[in-house]
Amino acid sequence: MRAYCWSIMLTCCLGFCAGVPFCAKAGNTVLAGFYGNTLVTVDHGIESHFWYRSNHTFTGKVLDYAFPLAGTWTAKRDGTVCRIFNPPLPMVSNPDCGPMLVHRPGDHGKFPNGDSQRLIHGVK
Repeated sequence: MRAYCWSIMLTCCLGFCAGVPFCAKAGNTVLAGFYGNTLVTVDHGIESHFWYRSNHTFTGKVLDYAFPLAGTWTAKRDGTVCRIFNPPLPMVSNPDCGPMLVHRPGDHGKFPNGDSQRLIHGVK
């Protein structure tokens, strides 16, 4: 816990010195590699793209249905990310919380049930 606090303080100090206001919340750093990039998820064979922003909002699209997604996100200390969809999605819990298997563009991961995540460069 103490190392985590020092890490946050160092990150905030470096951000302040560089004139970058990214220290408002420690959770901002959890998805820092996502900003300006595309999270591609496959859930039960359905592909969706998500675009996260540092202001804790996201947009996205379910590709097969051209269905738009939007909402806000929060991150927990354990790395779990919770999305609140606005408007709520049918048959999806709201908030929808789960782990992120990817952290930087180029990362990819698979859940035991076969669902997957990958983070790709740019907005696609």
